[in-house]
Amino acid sequence: MTEDDTIKNQPEPTAPDTPELSGDQEAITPQISAEDAARLVSEPTGWTPEPEIKPEDPPVEVIEKKPPTRFQLFLRKALIVLGVAVLVFLGGFLTDHFVRYKPLADEMKETHAQLEDANLAVSDLEVENDSLIALNQKAEEEIADLKDEVSAVRANALFYQVLVDVNAARIAIFLDDSEGAQAALAYTQSRIEELQPAIEVVEPNSTISLLARLELVVSGLDRDKDTSLIDLELLTKSLLELEPYLALE
Repeated sequence: MTEDDTIKNQPEPTAPDTPELSGDQEAITPQISAEDAARLVSEPTGWTPEPEIKPEDPPVEVIEKKPPTRFQLFLRKALIVLGVAVLVFLGGFLTDHFVRYKPLADEMKETHAQLEDANLAVSDLEVENDSLIALNQKAEEEIADLKDEVSAVRANALFYQVLVDVNAARIAIFLDDSEGAQAALAYTQSRIEELQPAIEVVEPNSTISLLARLELVVSGLDRDKDTSLIDLELLTKSLLELEPYLALE
C-alpha cells in the first residue's frame, strides 16, 4: 500500500459542532461588523498601532522687561496729574451745577409756569373784555333805539299839543275871545320849533311855512278875526298832513 492510498483511506476532518445559543445568549453576544471582521483577519495577532509623533513646539524666546525711561515716567506722572485735574474739574463743574445752576433752572421753570398762567389769565381777560365790549355795544344800540323811541314819543306829544293849541284858538275865535286865542297859541311857536328835527325828516320846508302861518294867525287876531280863523284852518290842515309821519301807532 502506497503512501497515497494511506492518505486517501484516512477519514476527513469534520468541523466541531457549534452549540446553539439561546435568546438571552444571542442578545449578550457582541455583534461584529464585516469591516471589523476583515480587519481582524488581515491584521496579525498581537499587532499594536504605532503612537503618533507630534511635532515639537518651537522654543519660546524669553524677553527681558526693560525698566521705563525718564520720558515714560514723566509721561505717566503727567497723565496721572491730568486725570486728577479732570476729576477735580468734573467734580467742581457738577458741584457748581447743582449749587448754582440747578436752583436757577428751577426758578426759571417756576417763572415760566407763572408766565404761562399770566398769559392764560390775560387771554381770559381779553375774552371777557371782548364780551363786555359786545355787551356795551349792544347796550349802546339799545340806548340809541330807546332815545329814538323817546324822541318819537316826545315828537308825538308835541305834535298833538300843537293841534290842541290850534283847536283851542279856533274855539276862542268862534267865541269872540281874542285873549283866549292868544293864550292858547302862546307856546305853539316854541313847540313847532322843537318839532323841527322830526318835521325836517319828512318835509324839509314845512317848519318854515308852519311858523309863518302861525305868525299870520297871531298878528290878525286883533285886526281881522275871520282871516285869523282861515289861517288857523290852513295851519290845521298842514299839521294833519304831517300826522302819519309824527303820530305813533
